[in-house]
Formats: sequence, C-alpha cells, structure tokens
Amino acid sequence: MQNNLKKNETDYRDTVLHCKKACKSARKRILKKLGKQQKEFEETRKWLWYKQIGDSLLAEAVHIARGSAECEIVNVHTQCTEHIRLNPRFDTVGNAELFYKKAKKGKRSEEICKNRCEVTGKELQFVESMIAACESCLKLDAETDEFTGQCIAIQKKLQESKLIPGMSKSQSTEKNIPSVPYRHFTVDGWNVYIGKNTTQNDELSTRFAKPWDIWCHVAAHAGSHVVLKREKKDPWPPKEVIEKVAALAVWFSKAKHTSYAEVHITEARYVHKRRKAPAGEVVLDTYKTVRVAPQSPQEMFKE
Repeated sequence: MQNNLKKNETDYRDTVLHCKKACKSARKRILKKLGKQQKEFEETRKWLWYKQIGDSLLAEAVHIARGSAECEIVNVHTQCTEHIRLNPRFDTVGNAELFYKKAKKGKRSEEICKNRCEVTGKELQFVESMIAACESCLKLDAETDEFTGQCIAIQKKLQESKLIPGMSKSQSTEKNIPSVPYRHFTVDGWNVYIGKNTTQNDELSTRFAKPWDIWCHVAAHAGSHVVLKREKKDPWPPKEVIEKVAALAVWFSKAKHTSYAEVHITEARYVHKRRKAPAGEVVLDTYKTVRVAPQSPQEMFKE
C-alpha cells in the first residue's frame, strides 16, 4: 500500500493525531453498537424464563381475569412468585402463546447474539490498542527513525481496518467496473451497488439498474436500495450470493442491529416509482423474501 505521509516531522505527528482521532470516533461508534448488541443478548437469555412463565400461565388459567394488564403467579418450575405484565387484548392462553414465542425466538437467537457481541468486543479491543499505540508514538522523539516507523505502521494498520481512508478511489477502482457514486462491493464475483441516501436510492433503482438486474431492500425498515448486476439472460444468482447480498441490505438499514430481518428480492423490472412519491419510495409488482442476519462489509470481506 502506498504511503501518503510527507517526509517531515510535523506531518508525521499530525498523521498520528489524525489516527488517534479516527480511533476515538470508531471507539464511540463501536461502544454504541456493542451496547445495543449486549442488550439484545441479555433479552435472548431470558428464553427459559419466558417458557416457564408460559407454562405457569396455563397452569393458573382459571385464576386470571380476562383483560388483566398484570398479575402474580407461581412459577411452576421454581415455585417462586412472579409478577408479570400481560397483554390485556389477549386471554390467558393468548398471553401464554406470546411468552412461548419470545422463548422460541430467544433460544434461536442466543448463540448468534453472543457471537456478534464477541466480534464487536474484538473490534473494540483493536481500536483501544491502536489508541494506546498512538499515545505511545507521540511520546517518542519525532526526529528518530523509531517514531517514523511506528507512525507508518499505525497508519497502515488503520487503513487495512478501514478506520481511515486508504488508497484513493482512482487507485482502488477495478477495471471494467463503472465509476458511480454508490457503494460498490464484489460478492463472489458479482458486482453489488448500494445507495447512500434516498436520492441515490431513486437513481439506483429507476435509472442505473437494468430490468434484469436483481433488486433488494430490507422489509419493514428504512434502508438502502441494493442492486446486484447481471448480464441479460444470465441465470438467477446462486442462493449463497443472494443471501450475502441480502445480509448487506440489512446492514445498510435501520435493522442492522437486529438478529435477523426479512429482505424483499426481485428483478429491477418489477420495481416502479409512483407519481410524486417521496424520494426512495418504490412499489414492487412481485417479490420473494429471504430471512438473513445483518453482516457488515468488514466481516464479509475479511480477506
């Protein structure tokens, strides 16, 4: 990777300060993400308790008045008295079913949430180590080769981790790939483009995409439009490619911190915009849905 540092002490020190600032911004962002993931993980760990409450509600059905917003019951598994909230719109059996659904979802998501917390924890550890490296570097004499070497090493590590800009777009753009303002990724050899805002979403879906391209968007959440390019009359992309692209669609949406989300997938020919509709709002004639976990580009393209 080409080094962008200028060969003078002031610029080297400014570069380290810039790296430190970038790391602190990344730490703030990662801590926020980790907090949401840990909260979700703690919720999934309650799945056994939810199941116990469901069992207890059915056992105590004759003692609970319909329309109650809360009640006290004896947990039939632990023999402890539990104060629980109910949904007054449902009867006892209906509330028990709600607890069973929470238990089922939590049990399925517990391991996934745990792994996501571990991955984010490692990201936080890396950023913390880079902040410490920057602080250590700034204590060195700026005239020494050790200072210069550490400065270059810090910048290179952060460029590789995508925390600060690395090579310029002109250096990193691949041949035969159109230069467009959208996010671009290559998934198993397939070119994928993702809008950055509502205006780009409109352009991507209604002008950039060809009728035979594959279009994706997360269901029930605001997010980026995603277009997977393919040649006319080419077969539908493999299932694993579709799932990876769908995972990116979830990541670039308001559902990025959920365990799973549904993604609508169709050919671009079936995506239309209503007259005078707000930017980014489209209508689908037909689509199919896949359920995937969000995955960041950093996770997907580790190599």
